[in-house]
Amino acid sequence: WGPFGRSMDTRGWDRWRRDWYRWVAFTADRRILTTLVLFSGFILFGPVASFILPTVKNPLTDSSPTTALVSALLSGTFFLFSIVVTVNTLFVSQQQHPLGQQFGRVQSVVEYRRQLEDVVDTEHVPAEPDALLRLLSGSILRRAQYVEEEIGAADFELREDLDGYVETLAEETGEMNRGLENAEDTLDVVLATMDYDHDKQIHDLRAIRVTHADDLDARTAERIDEMLRLLQYAATAREYFKTLYTREDLAALSRDLVLTAVPTAAIVAAFMHFLNDLPDSNLLVVGVEAVAFAPFVLVGAYVLRVTLVNSAQRAAGQFVVGDDGGDIEGIPDGD
Repeated sequence: WGPFGRSMDTRGWDRWRRDWYRWVAFTADRRILTTLVLFSGFILFGPVASFILPTVKNPLTDSSPTTALVSALLSGTFFLFSIVVTVNTLFVSQQQHPLGQQFGRVQSVVEYRRQLEDVVDTEHVPAEPDALLRLLSGSILRRAQYVEEEIGAADFELREDLDGYVETLAEETGEMNRGLENAEDTLDVVLATMDYDHDKQIHDLRAIRVTHADDLDARTAERIDEMLRLLQYAATAREYFKTLYTREDLAALSRDLVLTAVPTAAIVAAFMHFLNDLPDSNLLVVGVEAVAFAPFVLVGAYVLRVTLVNSAQRAAGQFVVGDDGGDIEGIPDGD
């Protein structure tokens, strides 16, 4: 048994369940996940179903549900393909901006980097997402630790609130940096920042500044202002990287759907065309049905991940949704 009264086996099971959920929901290659789902369905409705419920009626008769199901899936594949083509056309058209707007977008990134360099007092900030986020989180934590050291033996309540804030900030920073160490793409960066709650940190820090305004000297107040600015820069960067990830995932969905839908349509069409000449085999029927479901399972896998990533991270802003306030005891809910 562990120190908290739970068996190590139970804790190991919970950890395995969390890792399995994370793999299915976020980190798994959508094509591999789609293949596993279809293969599982084939095994369940093929060999297992044939063993439990032996097929008596020929599954390839014109009046069988198989014909209607495969025909509906074939029609749905064409419809799904046309929708994705339309969505991609609209997306590409939105990227075709006049020269002035394109220059403005590039200029906004340059201005963001320039302002950030002024705040962190460096000549150059890294362009890599993981390095940029580590720089931001490290600068925020260092300033918080400086403030903690500078207040010394100040008001007891201020010290207690600040210690709680720094402890939570250090924990979230360490967890995010551990995730960023192994980040290989934009999705890994987004997942690493999922539990780094900028909004709550901004809320708590502003609450500390307002509640203990009389106990803060000019230097400490300046460092807190710098922390607030850096937290806003970090929140902006995270939202930007999340936008990049969403765009990349939707582009990958379009590519994989084209590569899946075309062979699927060909296989299902050939199955329908040579229906009367095919052998009476339940495995063949289930295999074709699994192929026919492939585009829909693929779309579902991609949409599920995009939805979960965007719903798991709160939008950057000054509102703390879903909580009654900060983590620090005694800090009021508002300014």
